Amino acid sequence: MSQNRISVLPWKPNCEISVEKSVSSSPQFADFAKIQPGSETSFSKTITAEDVESFARLSGDRNPLHMNDEFAARTHFQRRVVHGMLLASYVSALVGMHCPGPGALWAQQSFRWQAPAFIGDRIVITLKVKHKSMGSRTLTLEVKAVNQDGKTLMEGEGTVSALEEKKRSEDVPVSERVAFVSGGARGIGAAISLALGRAGAAVVVNYRNSAVAAEQLCAEIRRGGGRAISVQADVSDYSSVAETAVLACAEFKHPIDLLINNAGTVPEPRPFMETTWEEIQSALDVHLRGAVHCCQAMVPGMMAQKSGRIINIGSAFVRATPPPNWSCFLLAKSAVQALTRCLASELGPYGIRVNSVLPGLVETDAISGLSERLRKVQAMQTPLRRLATPSEIAAAVTALCTGPGDFINGAEIPVSGGFQM
Repeated sequence: MSQNRISVLPWKPNCEISVEKSVSSSPQFADFAKIQPGSETSFSKTITAEDVESFARLSGDRNPLHMNDEFAARTHFQRRVVHGMLLASYVSALVGMHCPGPGALWAQQSFRWQAPAFIGDRIVITLKVKHKSMGSRTLTLEVKAVNQDGKTLMEGEGTVSALEEKKRSEDVPVSERVAFVSGGARGIGAAISLALGRAGAAVVVNYRNSAVAAEQLCAEIRRGGGRAISVQADVSDYSSVAETAVLACAEFKHPIDLLINNAGTVPEPRPFMETTWEEIQSALDVHLRGAVHCCQAMVPGMMAQKSGRIINIGSAFVRATPPPNWSCFLLAKSAVQALTRCLASELGPYGIRVNSVLPGLVETDAISGLSERLRKVQAMQTPLRRLATPSEIAAAVTALCTGPGDFINGAEIPVSGGFQM
């Protein structure tokens, strides 16, 4: 048994691992990120007649130079020569088991045999990482095999691809999530808070001035068996939002990982030429600055667990013909939709989905200041001939926060009865 012992030196000298180690019942793919240029690993083995016989039986190469002592004695080698590809097979073992390891696949190789190996030789094969490409997940490896006398038997290089495990959906179920709904005490926000609470999420109902409405909503969620707290915070103030994130984590023992950026102002029609920059800035502060602050406060927790959902409430009017005099409101909503696309691209690799839901006009108290004529015209311009209800907006948000939204990222979903298609 001692003659057949195989030793491997992974990454540093004087560290041997016997071939008789246990095999994991659930093998893992190689950690490509840990391998760096200059890393090397070595393999050593004494070649026996049994090894040569096994290789011949597998390959079908029974050349008498390798297999017949009498034939080999009549050559200038005077003894049997080990198959050159037997040495190359040990390189394959190193690649597949150690550098980079499980999931590795040879792409190309170029070896030169400088001298023969003989039965009884103790060979050492070393792989050294010459180049690494993260983009293509490939390694260029230098290969060298020497015998017990330090004589080079084989050298060359090759390119290896490191495969990745097929991605599987391992996202957190909504019942294990904590949702933060900005402007969550009234109108669309209240409907979203209630829907997420009924779906099983713990809900943080954010409000600025509607304390009574927020607490009544939380009580309704709790009566239905859900979990909810109301928290006052001005989303345009980052420190206020950051404190809320800490409070919610302490309350529910879990970071916020469902973020609904709903807080905003209602349209206040005003001709553009009468609109001041201060009014535009005020709209941006609530819609855009508020969303940015909430994301910056809560995304770190999502990144840490590699999972999260961000839903920005936009407006279908950004994509359709807008009503006159809505420049403040729609400038702010357009910026939020640009934020959605930017974050979807940047945060996707962390398992965070970022999407927008785009309502048309919704029957809430917030639009009571709009003219009856505008509401009727809007309903008639909608193929379904009516305005949306808050619960319909909430249903779309809930879908994006649960299983149906697992593979939706960077989407802008109009919930407008066909007004915007």
